[in-house]
Amino acid sequence: MNLKGRTVVLTGASSGLGAEAARLLSARGAALHLVGRDEARTRAIGEELRAPACTADFTSLSQTRGLAVRLAHAAPHIDVLALNAGGVMPPRLTDDGIDAAFQANALAPWLLMTELARRLVVGRVLLTNSRSHGNAVLSPHNLAAALVGEPRVSGHRTYARAKLAAGVLLREFHRRNPGVDVGDFHPGLMTSDFGRYMGRTGSFLKRAARLFVDSPRQGAERLVELAARPEALAGSYFVHTRRAKGSTQLHSRELGSALWEAADRATASVSDPAEQEPGQVPEQEPE
Repeated sequence: MNLKGRTVVLTGASSGLGAEAARLLSARGAALHLVGRDEARTRAIGEELRAPACTADFTSLSQTRGLAVRLAHAAPHIDVLALNAGGVMPPRLTDDGIDAAFQANALAPWLLMTELARRLVVGRVLLTNSRSHGNAVLSPHNLAAALVGEPRVSGHRTYARAKLAAGVLLREFHRRNPGVDVGDFHPGLMTSDFGRYMGRTGSFLKRAARLFVDSPRQGAERLVELAARPEALAGSYFVHTRRAKGSTQLHSRELGSALWEAADRATASVSDPAEQEPGQVPEQEPE
């Protein structure tokens, strides 16, 4: 895919892999719409690349829906939706009553993707996933518990469960929107601010692992290669840029249908924050 003039929406664009991917996509001539959680950083990368940028916190479903409305107005057609935002975070419930990791990594990306489905038409959705999804298991009969973070497990295991859910929802989206090409990929372990939610432990591990992991630039190059790949991704899972074997649950129709219904119920009453009374829009947390 020649990216020159193609409309690309990139989430998680304010730092790390996302910021590097934004620079590479801009250099390839893409018409970028950048999304980040930190207002100052997102504005800075937008100004650097002369690209429109907006902020939204994916732990707020109303902000996510508001983001979708803004993007739908700004981009009548989207060629590539790169769902790159996410991360490991401490166990907690959001104001929407959902486990924060599940919401930020699975539910909010799903909401954005479905709200923009009419803008994608024959476009592509590329999800930044994680190899850790293969260590998680979801049951179609116990999704209500997963949405609130039960059973309680470590932050990384909760993250793995959320990433598995995100991959399953991506493929269910493709079954319901067969004209949209989809794929997800593990970009590699890298020296970014991914572990910022882990406090001192995350900082220590990041420094200790620096010699053994990839740079955000390398991960960004992989994202851009898959975003621009001329042949269809066809629902495949990639490690770096090579097709790989992911969890067998990724392609489960039963799980996909059950997750879709659960996501639909969880977001049914969420409104665009612009429609709320003044003062009701949730405050954004700094990254």
